[in-house]
Amino acid sequence: MRVRFAWKGVRYRSRWTGWGMSAWKVSSFVKAPRETHERRRLAEEYVSRVTFAEMSSREGFHLLAPDHFPGMAEVITTCQRLYESKVRQGTETESTGGAQAGHMGGRRMKGDFLRNLLSNDDLLRNPVLVDFALSDAAMGMATKYLGSIPYLNRVDLLYSVSRSGDENVSSQLFHVDPEGLTQVKFFINVFDVGDGEGPFTFIPADETARIIRDVNVLRRQQGKPHAGRYLDEEITAVGAGDSIVRVKGPQGSGVAVDTSRCLHLGSRVSPGSFRLCLYIQYCTTLELGNAFDVERYRHDHVRRSAVQHSLASAGTEVAAPHQTGPGLS
Repeated sequence: MRVRFAWKGVRYRSRWTGWGMSAWKVSSFVKAPRETHERRRLAEEYVSRVTFAEMSSREGFHLLAPDHFPGMAEVITTCQRLYESKVRQGTETESTGGAQAGHMGGRRMKGDFLRNLLSNDDLLRNPVLVDFALSDAAMGMATKYLGSIPYLNRVDLLYSVSRSGDENVSSQLFHVDPEGLTQVKFFINVFDVGDGEGPFTFIPADETARIIRDVNVLRRQQGKPHAGRYLDEEITAVGAGDSIVRVKGPQGSGVAVDTSRCLHLGSRVSPGSFRLCLYIQYCTTLELGNAFDVERYRHDHVRRSAVQHSLASAGTEVAAPHQTGPGLS
């Protein structure tokens, strides 16, 4: 286990070097050259015939207006209904007046402040959520950006609440995710989100690359070791304040973002508030994720390619938005 985490740490840090990026790309192709080539070929044909908005390849994100996707009203209604059944029904809020993680908030992820609510069975019973993740408007955007038919890895509801203590921890601190060179995650607000709800917060990819280099230089000058989390004061010290984007807005608003290239954080929720996001993850590498209803898409080569790998995850439940070694994510 220690060796696996150590190797993951080397791969994670190497992404910010020219040799590391080249090694990642070669390694990915060598592992499965035929599949890699086919997924790229299929992606080129797919994006040529569907309509979607494009993510910025330089900045690594695209902000989503509440009416960006057709059919979003049904998706949001489904998410709200699932939230009611998972969190609100049969529970009472605590004296703060907000939904608290000590209730029926799903599987614990990051201490007591962030939980994932959906199981594989929930996705089977509510196919509208996976259908949306595989829609041309959503998956087309991810496919164009990634240059390959992605592996649909996760579809979930992320439920954030306030935590005790003043110090931010874990995913409340700026970080980048370790899966691959690139990936696409959607964070879509299921209810209105303002500052109190601890909005998803990120820094565009081009600025992230500079910030990580500058912070690492600063740490070496101060004699501090490498760490996968970046403190607010470090971000401020290298002049990154104006680059920060906070994804606030009404239900249905959100962002498509490459969390492997963009520093990000979230779940800094004020007491008495909570945040609920529809979370979708598309990867270019094979990761532990949800098990999807592959049979539902058996007659659609593109969508079957996006979910076929998930058969290997049957019988497992994923307890976090991403799988990392200590201190990496």
